[in-house]
Amino acid sequence: MRDNVELKIVEVKAEDEEIIYKFCDGLDYFPSAIMHDVIDNDFGKVFLLYRNDEVVGIIDYWITFDSSTLAMIYIDEKYRRLGYAKKLMNFMFEDLKNEGVKFASLEVREHNLSAKSLYLSLGYEFINVKEQYYKDGEDALYYVKNIEPSPLILAIESSCDETSIAITRNKKILSNVISSQIEKHRVYGGVMPELASRLHIENILYVLETALKDASVMVEEIDAIAFTRGPGLVGALHVGLEVAKTLSYIYDIPLIPVHHLAGHIYANEYVTELKFPLLAVVVSGGNSELVIMRDHLQFDIIGRTVDDAIGECYDKVARVMGLPYPGGVEIDRLAKKGRATYKLPIPHTQGLYDLSFSGLKTHIINLVNSLNMKGETLNKEDLACSFQEVALAEIVKKVELAAKNFNVKQILVAGGVSSNSRLKEMLHNIYDNSRIELFFPPLSLCGDNAAMIARFAHHLYLKGVHASLDVGVDPNWEITDFNDF
Repeated sequence: MRDNVELKIVEVKAEDEEIIYKFCDGLDYFPSAIMHDVIDNDFGKVFLLYRNDEVVGIIDYWITFDSSTLAMIYIDEKYRRLGYAKKLMNFMFEDLKNEGVKFASLEVREHNLSAKSLYLSLGYEFINVKEQYYKDGEDALYYVKNIEPSPLILAIESSCDETSIAITRNKKILSNVISSQIEKHRVYGGVMPELASRLHIENILYVLETALKDASVMVEEIDAIAFTRGPGLVGALHVGLEVAKTLSYIYDIPLIPVHHLAGHIYANEYVTELKFPLLAVVVSGGNSELVIMRDHLQFDIIGRTVDDAIGECYDKVARVMGLPYPGGVEIDRLAKKGRATYKLPIPHTQGLYDLSFSGLKTHIINLVNSLNMKGETLNKEDLACSFQEVALAEIVKKVELAAKNFNVKQILVAGGVSSNSRLKEMLHNIYDNSRIELFFPPLSLCGDNAAMIARFAHHLYLKGVHASLDVGVDPNWEITDFNDF
């Protein structure tokens, strides 16, 4: 009978020594050797397989440059023939791909028929016999498996006011360099498109050089060059495009066009596997959309803002309140000190999942101007709290409705506003004990960055999606265009 219990694989740390000694007591491969690989062996990696709270398996392997050796794998006798060994081995293969390993080797006792059958089924090939390899004099059979490393992707993000270049191998971020323009635009209270383009031109070669250096990679090693094709500021997008084209032409590397919002969604894949169907909640300075995904590269926009994006609304409200740009951070900070004492209008839309923030923004602008004309004092903390509660409640209401109606397994929040502390709190209060999984990207990947572009590009690369050198940018590109791939 197959075991249907959810499993998890956890890397062993120094503090897990007692667990290792208890589980491995009596094995040929001594616990002290395993802990040596954990603590003192820079090339060693050790992982435990948990069945609920019980340790049922262990794998120990070494990575030396572009090769790997399996030191040991063991499954508790009570849980054999359930596919657990294969699960650990496949986990190791994915890790080896991420590390750029080209081949994996192992030794197995000649009489261990079940192990030999497993290794052959996983693609290992017999190479030769190592005579009297084991202490008892038994021969070892030497097996090798070729590993196809995950593609090494260089990604460029330049859609707005962040110049970013990242180098990744699958989910391993080798570098993610971001040159922010916030200080330059702050004096204007928002992003100035022409200034943004000029700053991209000034910064992008330095960012490229730094990204390559941080990743210890040469351009010749790159398998694909990804770039943000849209949406975004047309001039800013062109800077990233031209750098991508130049590198592609000189080094004969494939080009991959990436949708900016798809990148934001896939930033979550650095912390979780995507489970379909899922609801992606895209909330940023330029976009607010609810997107249903039934598979990779399949996007269905079920709702979007009919006017201002949520991030844009934050910035405009902050500006009228006399707060610095970017406004989202300042409003979130002030809201924690205030109370929702101002009565503000609840947004209304005709679309079931659509969003609207323009009316709320206009009401606040009129309110602040009226108070100034009357010489009355504005309580910024209370207004920030009042605005944030109404604006975010509108998003949360639509998220709850869509998650229920589409019976989703996951909710992924994406975009710059995904870093908002109150939005996180409101959604966690609803879904922490729910069957629906809720995820936010790491804080470092909430804003615009090239690592998120690389993550989506990885899937496009595996699908064979490339662009020719005559590709152009599209500042109004729709995410649903990827449904044809």
